[in-house]
Amino acid sequence: MSTRARWGLSAVLLSGFLVAGCAPLAADAKHGEDAPHASGDAETFASAVDAALAGSGVPGGAIVVTGSDGGNAFEYAFGRAAEGRDVTLQTPFAYRSMTKSFVGTVVLQLADEGVLSLSDPVSLYVDGVPNGDEITIEQLGTMRSGVANYSGSPRLTDLLVVDPAREPAVTELLDLAFPDSPEFAPGDAYEYSNTNTLLLGEVITSATGRPWYDEVDDRLLAALDLDSVTDGLSDSDRDAAGYQLADGAVVEELPWVAPGWFGAAGALAGDVGDLAVWGRALGTGAELAADTQQWRLDSFGATDDDARSPEYDAYGFAIGEIDGWVGHTGNGLGFQGLVMHDPDSGRTVALLINGTGEDPDLPAHVFTEILPVIDDAP
Repeated sequence: MSTRARWGLSAVLLSGFLVAGCAPLAADAKHGEDAPHASGDAETFASAVDAALAGSGVPGGAIVVTGSDGGNAFEYAFGRAAEGRDVTLQTPFAYRSMTKSFVGTVVLQLADEGVLSLSDPVSLYVDGVPNGDEITIEQLGTMRSGVANYSGSPRLTDLLVVDPAREPAVTELLDLAFPDSPEFAPGDAYEYSNTNTLLLGEVITSATGRPWYDEVDDRLLAALDLDSVTDGLSDSDRDAAGYQLADGAVVEELPWVAPGWFGAAGALAGDVGDLAVWGRALGTGAELAADTQQWRLDSFGATDDDARSPEYDAYGFAIGEIDGWVGHTGNGLGFQGLVMHDPDSGRTVALLINGTGEDPDLPAHVFTEILPVIDDAP
């Protein structure tokens, strides 16, 4: 890795952008010029997306809106995936924290099967967690455990900038969080912590004897034919590169980061079409028992305790809520996105972009800005 890239990555980490952070598209970008990649009411939809992203510096991205029948009502791919490569609807992007919704769903499936209980203490599955005898699996999933956020540790910078392509052990990441834990008694507050979902991944592994990704792959990716979704980007010519943004422009391309630095909290990657399919399954509870999905939708709680939380009106068990839509966002190190489902209309929105900068909630802001156009979907 070049010295310039190393310092760039270090600056991003010190700004707190490991599984969080972003920004809106270059002021001079003309997304609407790429008409062959847009469909539905292409001109209106593309113009709305362009307007929502205008001035941000984001190099490229893709968005799909499905109608009540699950078919694509709108789709739009724009800009560049990497130097010399345009974004298509099949371009894989990092999903970042949207991974949490997959991992949480597997945990709920295991609860349905009686393999574990949401009231179990995490200490039954993972050793060494501060307050582990008191923290339940439910509290991990709803971000109410009191376990500190490993990605907020300045010590992560020292590890990651040296060799971002190295795959760390999960214990290395947990060791960054445990010395600063507990931050509060379990259940006393909400704090969005990536460590919570790392621990859910370890719970899956302990309960099943298999890595968390293998369970996600067999139970969700295979079941829903999400062929593009993988454990991290491959850093190949078909993948998007991640970019750091500032003042409405690209500052630099960020180095490839091994998925292990994100783990169960944010390692998955895939294309926008598969993300939309996942969003519909997540929002409808297609892969869960009906009463479990209802419990999940009833698990939402206020996010006011945490000023640094991603922008949700409420957060439940590995699922967030924005304007009555349910799903998840993901941000960090050059990639960000959102997948949301409206239980009333049956519509789903999936958005992926490859730049992070000043606005850590850009996908949510784009989503709310284009809702009037989405509402016209069949």
